[in-house]
Amino acid sequence: MKSIKRIIGNIILLMIASCMIVPFVYMVITSFKITYTAYNFDFSLSDITLQNYITIIRDTNFVHYFLNSLFIAISGVVLNVLFSSLAGFAFAKKEFPGNEKLFFFMIMTLIIPSQVTMIPLYIIMRQLGWINSYFALILPIPTAFGVFLMRQAILNIPNDLIDSARIDGCSDIRIFFQIVVPLIKPAIITLTIFTFIGAWNEFLWPLIVTTNDSVRTLTVGLSSLNAQYTVNYGLVMAGSTLTFLPSFIIYLILQKRFVEGVTLSGIKG
Repeated sequence: MKSIKRIIGNIILLMIASCMIVPFVYMVITSFKITYTAYNFDFSLSDITLQNYITIIRDTNFVHYFLNSLFIAISGVVLNVLFSSLAGFAFAKKEFPGNEKLFFFMIMTLIIPSQVTMIPLYIIMRQLGWINSYFALILPIPTAFGVFLMRQAILNIPNDLIDSARIDGCSDIRIFFQIVVPLIKPAIITLTIFTFIGAWNEFLWPLIVTTNDSVRTLTVGLSSLNAQYTVNYGLVMAGSTLTFLPSFIIYLILQKRFVEGVTLSGIKG
């Protein structure tokens, strides 16, 4: 009976996986074709060509958009991991007035939709003169989720270990970098993946704060590519494929540590 349930479950999971893979396969195959309709579901490989990729790299600002997105995503990862881990260490291992209340109010910000804060955030960026700058694209990336993730991971570090380091004369900064950071590497990798994919795929905020090509990201540039080349859908699919690859490759490389980080961060509340 258990084997039958397992077989049925595997079949259902296989069907779900197939439904998710088919659009991806369609995107990749279409990117190698010169097609004038979005409803071309011909999966034959007879008319495969690299012309779309050559065109998108040579005749558009795709490479510039790509480098912008890469710089913004990497900078956002560094900023988020550094400040979230420091804040998580303070909330998890430091005693100060209002610790729990401050952490609670910080976590409550997660229930506020990001679209609600975009208008006041835009006004702040405009007052600072940061419209069409990397500052406006990078600084809003860190969120309370990173602090929560780091705090949950650091809570699992024994207090005796940190107390022993303090007795040996270690400062809080040394304890953080030499003891805490090595023990929460899986959680850091998890936050790195979440942050990179979120920053890489962000569309609405870069669309609002960028009005010229100098700082536009890949997602915004891809939308303008779609408007400019509406005839050849293969060109749009080629751009989508190149946009998809970096985050997919990073996840494949770090997926084992990603699972460890999620498990580690969810053990203790």
